[in-house]
Amino acid sequence: MTHPCRRSTRRSALAVAAIATLLAAPMACAPDGKDGDGESVLTGVVHVGTSFDHPGFSLHAQRTNRGLDVDIASYLGEEVGFTPKFQDVTIDAREQELREGAADLVISVYSITPERQKLVDFVGPYLMTRQGFLVREDYDGIKSEQDVRNKLLCSAEKSTSSTADLPPGATFHEERDFSTCVRKLQQGSVDAVFSDEALLFGYAQQQRRSKVPLRVVPDVSFGLTNRYGIGLQKGHADDCRKLLRALRTYLVEEWAGDVKVQLPALVDAYPADWENRFKPNPHDLNTYSSCKK
Repeated sequence: MTHPCRRSTRRSALAVAAIATLLAAPMACAPDGKDGDGESVLTGVVHVGTSFDHPGFSLHAQRTNRGLDVDIASYLGEEVGFTPKFQDVTIDAREQELREGAADLVISVYSITPERQKLVDFVGPYLMTRQGFLVREDYDGIKSEQDVRNKLLCSAEKSTSSTADLPPGATFHEERDFSTCVRKLQQGSVDAVFSDEALLFGYAQQQRRSKVPLRVVPDVSFGLTNRYGIGLQKGHADDCRKLLRALRTYLVEEWAGDVKVQLPALVDAYPADWENRFKPNPHDLNTYSSCKK
């Protein structure tokens, strides 16, 4: 059970972090001494790269950031001892921001892959998800894997979804971000948005009262299971272990409650087994993290 004071303190830390976000430049550089020399980057104000347009995970609106990725950053800040300062990062710039020191951490639906692990370190996963399809609520053109043939699908450049092996005839239309894909879907320019199922539930929740509501197609998936991790610059093994210990505690104490709050559409879609589908096995943290406890 979560200690009552911990929840209160953590939310206060989130408020402080939200205020700090307003002062952050989009490409703010990390403070001196945080350039991969092995010194800890997890002190004072820590620059956290996250997307500002991923509803359910990290959405910048009404002068604050909210979502599961924001909750995780705030929890880690409280446990380890730093204040997160959020800055927007695009999918194609995550490794660059970490390697150049523009961001100390990236928590942004950042899938752990062997290719990315060659460039940056990871702690995680904190969520696992299959890849699926977001469609207009009244569209019934995709009911099974076979229906994906000859469909026009939108995905974001350099995302793991953009490299998935789909049936013959399926065509990718790539945009810089998934929000643009969602707009094209609502306009009828594409048949579906193809991405991580968990992320798509965030967009479905966001658009539930719009003129063109959306839904995630149940039990239709292609590609690999993606595992979201916390990215950090290589050369900070002590910081990696601190984050790993804190994340283990988060998965036990806070994960389920935060997912229920931030991704209610996901929970509603799989009421009997949403935790089994999306919550990582504790052993996965040893398998996929760049450091060990």
